[in-house]
This record gives sequence, structure tokens and C-alpha cells, in this order.
Amino acid sequence: MRPPILVRLLLLLALAPASLPALADQTPPLPERNPARAKGLEAETPVMPSEAPTVAWTDREMAAAKAKCTEMLDATALDYEPLDPIKDGLCGAPAPILVRSIGGNPKVEINPPATITCPMAGALQIWLSKFVQPEAKALLGSSVAELQNVSSYACRNRNGGAKGLVSEHAFANALDVSAFILASGERVTVLESWPRALATPPLPQPKPERPAERAAMVTPAAVKSPVSASAVEPAKVKSGEPQPPPEATTPPADLPANERSDFMRRIHRAACGTFGTVLGPEANDAHKDHFHFDMKKRRHSSFCE
Repeated sequence: MRPPILVRLLLLLALAPASLPALADQTPPLPERNPARAKGLEAETPVMPSEAPTVAWTDREMAAAKAKCTEMLDATALDYEPLDPIKDGLCGAPAPILVRSIGGNPKVEINPPATITCPMAGALQIWLSKFVQPEAKALLGSSVAELQNVSSYACRNRNGGAKGLVSEHAFANALDVSAFILASGERVTVLESWPRALATPPLPQPKPERPAERAAMVTPAAVKSPVSASAVEPAKVKSGEPQPPPEATTPPADLPANERSDFMRRIHRAACGTFGTVLGPEANDAHKDHFHFDMKKRRHSSFCE
């Protein structure tokens, strides 16, 4: 006859302390914790574009890029120097060129010279000749003689961030322009000339009319024009009465009503139909002082801000 369940449980409990050391010897040790994870849930150090594994350009890629350059630049007035292929991590271009100037009459210097691709140079030539020069002559009375180059080829992420997408600058496919130097010597910068309207403070509210003041208001027959206070006959305007604000005779100083601002707006708008991406002061704070142009291929239309 088997003992009851309760008796068996009591026997097991009585024998357990004696069997624990043997069981402990048979238990495998826990694996050591990964030191990288032991520090907590820290994010992994981001890999910069230049530190990523590099895959060299193939002969076919370099030959195709050089052939495209020859085809595009035969009809373009450029002072340029062919460069060796660039390959630095994720960055580079199979057939970059160093552009010193664009155009011939007038010639536009690139200062400092820009390391870009041939398609980028071709788009710059179209934008300068068809849009920038005509607008400069019409609005500023002088042609553009020089572009201030802020950045061309640079192996980095967008906006120089530690994370995010790789910039088109990393492929020599972009140019940042901060200023236009005219043949007259005048310097037109994006930072100073881009139209920025200031916030207009609200007009002060008139005080509520008292019964006595309401009775003393000028009657409509005594006012020649209900719009402008200057049209009210002085003899019939009583002191203390609320009057409408005077009509403005000149545009407020904070409105973009000048030739430089018009020039910036027009060439920015024209660039949107020439390049794949156009970014200016209204895009974000990182572009408050320059225009960014690149030839990123897009499915439908260019990205323009």
C-alpha cells in the first residue's frame, strides 16, 4: 500500500536539504553579460559615412560617368579640371570635376572652386545663363561675376548631423551658395537680402465710448471721407475723439519691397525648375544664410523650400 500524498510530500521536504549541494554542483553557470549591453540601453555609436565599408568604382561605372561628362560639357562653357575618382566610405563620385568658372560672356567665378559632378555643373550653367544673369541686369543693373561657394563635395550626413541620411554633398552632387558678387563690385548675400517680414504688432484698441463722448461725435455730414483722418475738416474734429489711423504713404520698412529681395526670390524660384532639390532660408535654420542646390533624382518633381 502506497503512503498518502501528504506523507510523501513531508518525506521529500525532509530529504531536500541533503540533496541541495549535489543539485547545485550539477547546475551550469550563467553566461556572462555582454559588456556592450551591460552599460544599459545605450545607443550604438553611429557610423559616419566616411567610416562605412568602401566598395570601389568599377571600370564600367567610371567609363560611363566620363562619357556623360564629355557629352554634357562639350556644349557648356566651363573652366574646369577633371579629378580622379573619389571613393571614401559611402561617399564619392566616379568622375568629379573641379569647376573654377562657368560661362564666357559674362564669366562667373566659383570662389573657392567647387568639386562637383558634370550634371551638377551643367545645371548651374543653365540656371546662371537663363535666369540669374537676366534678373541681375534687370533688377540690380549689373551682371553676376562671382558665386561664393560655401560647400561642394563633403563626406557627411545632411546638415552635418551624426545620424540621418547621407547628404548629396557626399556624392559631389550639390553646391551651397551664400553670396553673389556683381561686376559692379556690389555683394548681395542670401542672409541680408532674403525677404524676411517682421511680425506687425497689433493696433491699440480704442477706449469704450462714454455717453457724453458719443453725443459729441462728428456727424457724417461733417466728414468728407470716412477712411482717412486727413480728409476730415479740422474745424469740426473735436479733441479727445477716437480717430482712424492715418493712411500709410510708404511701404513699411520690414516688407521685402526692394530689388535685392526681388532678385533673391526670382532666382530661388527659377532654381526650383532646374535642380532636383532647392533649399533656402525658409527651409530651416541651417539654410538661413545660403541656397542649397543638388541634382538628386526624384520621381515626380523637384523638392523646393
